[in-house]
Amino acid sequence: MKSRCTIFMLSVLTAIQAFAGITGKITGTVLDAQNKEPLIGATVIVEGTRLGAATNIEGYYVILNVPPGKYNVISSSVGYNKKTVTGVAVSVDLTTTQNFELVSDAVQVGEVIVTAERPVVKRDLTSAEARVDASTIESLPVQEISEVLSLQAGVTVDRGGGIHIRGGRTSEVAYWIDGVSVSDVYDGGQALSVDNSGIQELQVISGTFNAEYGQAMSGIVNIVTKDGDQKFRGSILSYIGDYFSGEKSLFYNIARLNMIDNRNLQGSFSGPLLPDLTFYVSGRYYKTNGWLYGNRVFNIDGSIANAPDSVRNSTGQLLSIVPKDNPVPMNGRELYQGQAKFSFQLGGWGKFALSGIGSRSTFRDYSHDLQFVPDGDATKRDKSYNLTGLWTHTLGSATFYTLNLSYLYKKFQEYQFENPLDTLQLINPSLPVKPLYAFNTFNTSNHHFERRTETRVAKFDITSQLDKLIQVKGGVEGRLHRLYFQDYNTTYDNTLFQASGRLVHAIPERTGPNYQEYTEKPTEFAAYVQGKAEYDNMIVNLGLRFDYFNSNGRVLADPQDPNIYNPQKPENVARTLEQRRATWYNNAAAKTFVSPRFGISYPITDRGVLHFSYGHFLQIPSFIFLYQKPEFKIIEQDGTQGIFGNADLEPQKTVMYEIGLQQQFGEDYSGDFTMFYRDIRDWVTTTSPIPIGSVNSARKYTQYTNEDYANARGITVSFNKQQGSNLALSLSYTFQIVEGLNSNPDDKNSRELGGADSVRYLSALNWDQTHTANLSVGYSERNDWGVFLIGRYGSGLPYTPSLNQADFRGEDASNGVRENSRRRPDNITFDLRLFKNLEFAGLELSLFAKVFNVFDTRNELDVYGQTGRATATPQNLGIGNIAGGNRVNTVEQYLKRPEFYSEPREIQFGMELNF
Repeated sequence: MKSRCTIFMLSVLTAIQAFAGITGKITGTVLDAQNKEPLIGATVIVEGTRLGAATNIEGYYVILNVPPGKYNVISSSVGYNKKTVTGVAVSVDLTTTQNFELVSDAVQVGEVIVTAERPVVKRDLTSAEARVDASTIESLPVQEISEVLSLQAGVTVDRGGGIHIRGGRTSEVAYWIDGVSVSDVYDGGQALSVDNSGIQELQVISGTFNAEYGQAMSGIVNIVTKDGDQKFRGSILSYIGDYFSGEKSLFYNIARLNMIDNRNLQGSFSGPLLPDLTFYVSGRYYKTNGWLYGNRVFNIDGSIANAPDSVRNSTGQLLSIVPKDNPVPMNGRELYQGQAKFSFQLGGWGKFALSGIGSRSTFRDYSHDLQFVPDGDATKRDKSYNLTGLWTHTLGSATFYTLNLSYLYKKFQEYQFENPLDTLQLINPSLPVKPLYAFNTFNTSNHHFERRTETRVAKFDITSQLDKLIQVKGGVEGRLHRLYFQDYNTTYDNTLFQASGRLVHAIPERTGPNYQEYTEKPTEFAAYVQGKAEYDNMIVNLGLRFDYFNSNGRVLADPQDPNIYNPQKPENVARTLEQRRATWYNNAAAKTFVSPRFGISYPITDRGVLHFSYGHFLQIPSFIFLYQKPEFKIIEQDGTQGIFGNADLEPQKTVMYEIGLQQQFGEDYSGDFTMFYRDIRDWVTTTSPIPIGSVNSARKYTQYTNEDYANARGITVSFNKQQGSNLALSLSYTFQIVEGLNSNPDDKNSRELGGADSVRYLSALNWDQTHTANLSVGYSERNDWGVFLIGRYGSGLPYTPSLNQADFRGEDASNGVRENSRRRPDNITFDLRLFKNLEFAGLELSLFAKVFNVFDTRNELDVYGQTGRATATPQNLGIGNIAGGNRVNTVEQYLKRPEFYSEPREIQFGMELNF
């Protein structure tokens, strides 16, 4: 035992690896069925692949680099009958143990075929996680991958649909596809989406993750996509649907059912091109009009669009209006997705895979003020793709290495008119100002925004099974980023307009404060060690990660004189622009950091396993905070300006602990109980105002810095039924408390601009959901028909009450109101899927129906601070008589906010054809 532990520690200290797991391994022994002696040189192969191994003198074998899925595994030996075990399940980063006992061919029983028994408890799981395979995703009433994520223990969803894992910010989750990070370094989100039908396995690590994962602090979402095989397969899926609710007074235009408002068409095809070359391709088109509509009463220039009934006074002033129906979608979305993978097997020792995933979408976000002029808003456009080349080379039966090259591209744009000088944008500035609590009667968006993120990655990895107990990994990774950013609003010459009435649009001066453009090229390097020892009574994961980051950005040499185009200090005013450039900025310092990880799994019985893990996790802040307004174009105006980026930000840090128990109940049921704690430091927030010119200056600015603190603690419970019978069941529950100084990096700055003091106490963060529970239950009859139901419950998210509510409840208003000291109402939703399978002419046809929000529940997502509910009256808000000219709606109409509620009921009918 001592020598094995020594080998293990040396292995960890001499190997480095930087490759997210996309494969698992199969191990076991092959014995003589009669005398239980090991069979030396017996072969074990994975049917349908080139993967296999021979047993050693102990009858032990190991097969590495097995993609996730279910396989037939065959063992044979000279003088013995062949044995096949069907349905052997392999999962990413886990060990599947499959033992064989072969019968002598003298008995003449012929080939033996048995079905594998999948263990309910995973012995080598040292931290909490969830895994969802392709068949489970297909059966659930879900549309997007985010809906699958939200069902897992430890995962909560905020008001805007953002994913939070164990209390972290949305940017702390890392997204990986086929071993490559697809996180958007600009804002920390997922750079591109993947069609659910193209996913082979989804792994959600909500606990402490191994050192092979970096640039994440709260969780990992690891997706492995499907491969082609040696049989041609294909599928076509299509559905139509619409939102339907009887709530006419709240949701406009969805009381009428139109089943083509939401439509989807997707298909996939896979198979062999050559004996050793396989492919998998898929595509999807999806369009929805959404559930939030406006009524086109006015055109964007203020002219009346559909001749409503109106009342005007003697001077022509509009007094009231009764609009006619002319509905326009205000939160619609159109999406194109595509995926392709080609795999070329070179004998039994090498494999090359080339894959590409891309998506393109256009969408709009609902704006309540534009209810009567719904065409007056900008459209958002998102395009992204990822190209990956993966070379795998096997060095003997227990070692392989991989070389991975990838390119990730994301482009996001926001504009109403592609040409920034389009004359349709010109709105007469002398039109009347909109009254309070009234809808706009004219509007255009002059905002033009574009950003592009490119990431080039090169990785080398090696994995070796040193002996029966110890596996090590090692590798290095380099990333080169390129970030382009442009942001401005078109303007017009007000002097020219006042003099002649002419409107002439222009793009702001590039050196002025109203135009922002930059290109930055940060770099990253990472290396880490990861070792795994699998003893009979203990499994240990131990790792150490090294990260290097250089923003290649600039910081101010003199923070009191920030604007190079408009210097304030006399010695700088006298210098030319070129002279200032030579000394105005310093290079930001490179960052290096090391983070250890440790996890242990200890089987206490044959049905129960304790697990404990601990780790340090670090993450460079999203690039938006490093490079925002990098030229510090501060204007000559008293007050505090900002917020400006800081290219010298330090990494954010968290230390995470967890302890849990996996337990099997009966033959098919298992549960996991885990307690966790996260200590989070150096979160991004803003500085106190920095004076300009002199310490007593009235002009100041703020920029981002690392000063915020938070912590999260809680319990997660999951209960699952093993698949295999007619009944499927999964239940997850999360109790957690998430507290911190500020929910968002801009909160401190906003509070100070409003005249309030900085928060000096821990309060509930915006996504602090104390109780979250998810139930998934399904019944299928011999795969002939079935029904699946998902139930989601979430206790209310926090909000900050307004002062008059505090007065009403007897609080001392002079002390102010504590941040997030009240709770919104609880939310509960049920989704349903029904299906019926048919077979004809060798084809498989599935007819299905999905109903989202079955009971059309009005979940209140946003609330008025005065009432704590999504509804309010003018009296609640302290609004007096504000009737006046040009008011096209009543205050009561304006206060009905459909976006304050969750989606109404959606109904879909569809079919899937498999061949």
